[in-house]
Amino acid sequence: MKKNDPLTQTLLTLTLLCGALTAAMALVSSLIANDIALPTDGGVGLDAGTINSEITVVIDAGHGGEDGGTQSAEGMYEKDINLEIARILDTMLRANGVQTVMTRTEDILLYDRNVDYHGRKKVLDLAARKRIAEENENAIFVSIHMNSFPEEKYRGLQVFYSPNNPASESLAVQIQNTTHEYLQQQNDRKIKKATSSIYLLDRLQCPAVLVECGFLSNPEEAALLAQSDYRRELAFVLFSAVMSYISSQNA
Repeated sequence: MKKNDPLTQTLLTLTLLCGALTAAMALVSSLIANDIALPTDGGVGLDAGTINSEITVVIDAGHGGEDGGTQSAEGMYEKDINLEIARILDTMLRANGVQTVMTRTEDILLYDRNVDYHGRKKVLDLAARKRIAEENENAIFVSIHMNSFPEEKYRGLQVFYSPNNPASESLAVQIQNTTHEYLQQQNDRKIKKATSSIYLLDRLQCPAVLVECGFLSNPEEAALLAQSDYRRELAFVLFSAVMSYISSQNA
């Protein structure tokens, strides 16, 4: 095969990507196990030339502060799981040279304490998250959430995508398929186009998805989500999918 043949280039890209995923997972496990902060001056994995340095991944840990989100029967709050997965995903991406921004890095809602926020905390919080995404050029917005339903039987990750940018659907497909292939082989859920009820996906113009990582209302899945190792696996699936998406944008 010729060096510039499309198939050859694809195989080279996949080889680099696989190496990056392995290296990143090893790095993250080591960092977490030893409670070491990630260096800010580089990382391991893909060469700078193989990723799109123009892209910024905005990682949105849903809820926070007074808004705990949904809750498991054991009292585990969605907001805390969202933030842990977001932090791990952030570490993985930065370790591979991808620019990232987190909408929140602590247990807070993002409303302005200097204005009259009474009765408007959630509205102000969502507006702040939207503004963060819009302030970053060439952004990809990934919002991390947990699901819940009155019937306990429902489980599995599912991705919603913004109707405002065609790339949102491509990113959603990548995440859903990667989850099915590597983490939840029994998960046959389909991606869904967001309606106006999902504020951020309805209003953002950049590629944007919301990932419902699992059902806290399902006892078995809630037990998994309570485990740090499983949260890392979820973060790694998101990382793999985002990296594959970024690679496809460079093709």
